[in-house]
Amino acid sequence: MGAAIGVGGIMQGLHWRSLGEGPAGQEDRLKILLEENAMLKRENESLRSLAQGGGEVSVPAEAIARVEKEFGLRFISNPVVHRIASEELRDRVAAAIESRFGPSGIDDRKEAYQWIGWLGAGDDLLSQLTVVRTTGARGWFDDVTGEAWITDRFEDAAIPDQAAMLRLISRILLHQHFPPPAAYLGDDAARAREALHQGAAAGVEARFLAVNALKGGFMSMKSNVGVEQLFASLPPFIQGLTTFPVVEGKGYADTLHVQGGEKLLAALREPPLTTRKILQAGLAEISAKRIEITGLPEEPYLSESAGQLGLRLWLERAGDVGMAHELSSSWAADRYVLVPDGEASTAVLWEIELESAEAAEKLQSVALELISAAANASEAAKLGGIVVSADERHFVVTRPRPTAIRFINSATKTFAEKFK
Repeated sequence: MGAAIGVGGIMQGLHWRSLGEGPAGQEDRLKILLEENAMLKRENESLRSLAQGGGEVSVPAEAIARVEKEFGLRFISNPVVHRIASEELRDRVAAAIESRFGPSGIDDRKEAYQWIGWLGAGDDLLSQLTVVRTTGARGWFDDVTGEAWITDRFEDAAIPDQAAMLRLISRILLHQHFPPPAAYLGDDAARAREALHQGAAAGVEARFLAVNALKGGFMSMKSNVGVEQLFASLPPFIQGLTTFPVVEGKGYADTLHVQGGEKLLAALREPPLTTRKILQAGLAEISAKRIEITGLPEEPYLSESAGQLGLRLWLERAGDVGMAHELSSSWAADRYVLVPDGEASTAVLWEIELESAEAAEKLQSVALELISAAANASEAAKLGGIVVSADERHFVVTRPRPTAIRFINSATKTFAEKFK
């Protein structure tokens, strides 16, 4: 089809020339022809992506050279970038998310997130993670395969799109040299690694845009009202997960970049294992101890760490962002489990270790406010007291240690009583 379009364009040009038009007319005709030919080529590649799962795109040699120079690394193999229809990208992104978390992993997280309070009853975790990555997107990097995808909205000649291509192939280069570990280290470690890689790639993109702005004062980036409205409609937790790599992650990577290439490469070789390291770059990495929750009636469906980022996003629900940032900075370790509870329901138990008893005291106070609000209780919750919501969920906050709090949301009073 592509060859036919090209030959057709040439034949059309020869026909116009045979009509005896002057040089100016022929130049205008040729310009129109080239524009139409480029449009048909993009449509052709979009059709190929629908039929074959994505047509491979030739990455410009200068883009490859620029990215290799940025990191002082060479591509182990040529970067693979596919073109795909925007509608098809959503299915591919959703499949990659499910693949990362394994069988039932996304469903278990959705349920746990709802019991903790990060998501509401009507939120769909997979759909929301997918839509925030694909709506209005020019491209996407697949951390499972190490390949990148650009949509039919991508324009090779547009400076912002060229910058996006640099970001994508930066991710490919970093993936080739610093692939994800074979064994999944947990959500908090995965978020920290993603923030470093995405932040480093976003830095390359931003520096390219800055250079082009200095050269010719190229136009400011246009805001996409539809995308902004969609983002604003998402739960604050999803917003926080989305902005973490491009804000805190980029800030962390930029700090390493200005200190010299070797600093950044050293971090990529041994990526941060906690979101605490990204959020508090000036502090030494801590080896967060694994909190063991014993005596559970059955094997948990899910056992994970929310990390400092997860704690901060939970505390922000209380309405004081400054307090949430300050208090979550005392995070030392955490563990939550999703377990069977009752005949057809589940419970979540979340234990959080802080650096001091004073910080735990403050966290206890906020946690009690949050469970009172979650249960819509008429009276303030008390430490160790079980608060029951209208839908018969049982909430309780306790202090298993001076430096720790335990949060429970269970279907049965029996579970809440046993583990408080």
